[in-house]
Amino acid sequence: MIEFDKKFDERISSACDFIKEALSEAPSYVEIEPDKEEQELLVLDKSLDEFSFKEIKNINFDKKVSAVDGGSATIVKGRSFFIGVFRAGYLVFEDEKRVEQKVLPLRLETISLGNMVEKYKNAYFSVVGEKPAETPGLDKILDRLRLFEEWRLVFELLDRLNPNDIILIDGSLRASIVPPYSLLKTVTEKAKEKKIHLVGITKSSTLYWGKKAPLIPMVVKKAEEFCGNKRWYCRLSDYDLSLKNPNWFGIIYVAKFKKSSEYAFRVDVNREDEVSPDLLFSALSKFCSDPSVLGYPYPLTAIHNMVRIRFSEVEDIRYWLQQKALQKGISSSEWDLLFTDFHEVLNADLSAD
Repeated sequence: MIEFDKKFDERISSACDFIKEALSEAPSYVEIEPDKEEQELLVLDKSLDEFSFKEIKNINFDKKVSAVDGGSATIVKGRSFFIGVFRAGYLVFEDEKRVEQKVLPLRLETISLGNMVEKYKNAYFSVVGEKPAETPGLDKILDRLRLFEEWRLVFELLDRLNPNDIILIDGSLRASIVPPYSLLKTVTEKAKEKKIHLVGITKSSTLYWGKKAPLIPMVVKKAEEFCGNKRWYCRLSDYDLSLKNPNWFGIIYVAKFKKSSEYAFRVDVNREDEVSPDLLFSALSKFCSDPSVLGYPYPLTAIHNMVRIRFSEVEDIRYWLQQKALQKGISSSEWDLLFTDFHEVLNADLSAD
C-alpha cells in the first residue's frame, strides 16, 4: 500500500489541470542549453605506499548508527514539463538492530519551465535559509527537491541523536549546487557541536586519478600490493582542505570494509570531526556483514530499499493520473499526443528482453 502525503489528491488533480492547459496552449519555441556534467578532480599531495593503508581493527562501539536516503521517479514527461514523485527517510540502528524509522509520504510534483524556478527557490530557501544563486535545468529539479528533504532529515537527526552517534548519508560531503556551501557549513559545524559523526559514503564516485582512470579502482589496485586479504582504509586528502578548496567539507578516504568483499567505497568524514579513524571504520565495518551487500553499510542499504520508487508504484500512479485526466475531459488521444515517446517505440524490442 503506497502512502501519500495529505495533498496527493489535490496535487494529482492539479497535474491534470496542468495537462489540460498544456494541451490548449499556443506553440512557442524555447531552447535550453544542456548542463555540463560535474567532474571532481582530486589532487593527491603524496604517492600511495604501504604506509598509506591502515588495517581496520576491531574496536567496541555501542552507539547508534543512522542512515538517510531518498528516491525519486518520473511518472510522465512532456517536452516542456514532467510529473514526478519523491520521498525520503531515515533508519536508526543500535546494537546492529533497527530501533527507529521514519519515511516521509510520497510526494507528487508537476514541474514545468514556468514553475521550476519558484519550486526550486522555495525548497532551497526552506532548508538553506537563503535564495539560490542559480536554478538547475528542468530535468534536475525533482532530484534537487528530494535532496533538500534528505538534508532536512539530517538536521532532524542532529537534533535527536546523542554524542558519538553516526549519521550516514548517501553521497559525498562536497559542496556544489545541492548541497550548497552554506548548508554543508551549517551541518558540519552543528555535527561537530553535537559531537555526532557525519559520514558520506559514495557508491559510484566521480573522482578520478590523473586525467583518465577512476580513482577508487586505482586505490584498490594499490591496496592489493600492500594489504593482501585484509580490511583497510586509506586517507587521500592529507592537505588542509579548507585552504585548498573550501567546498570540500569531508576528509576523503577509500575503504574496503570486509575481507571477502569485492568492493571498496569512497568515504567522506566531516572535516570538523576529530574522531579516531580507527574507531569510525571499525564501527562501520560491523554494519557491513549482510551477505547480499557484503562490504557496504547495511543501514544505507535498508533505507535505500524503503525509499526507492518501485516500477509497480510508478505504473500505479501513472494509471491513477490517467484515470483522473479522463475524468477531467482529457482524451486518450490527447494523452498519447503529449506523452508517447518515439524512442520507446523504437526500443520496444529491447525492453521486452
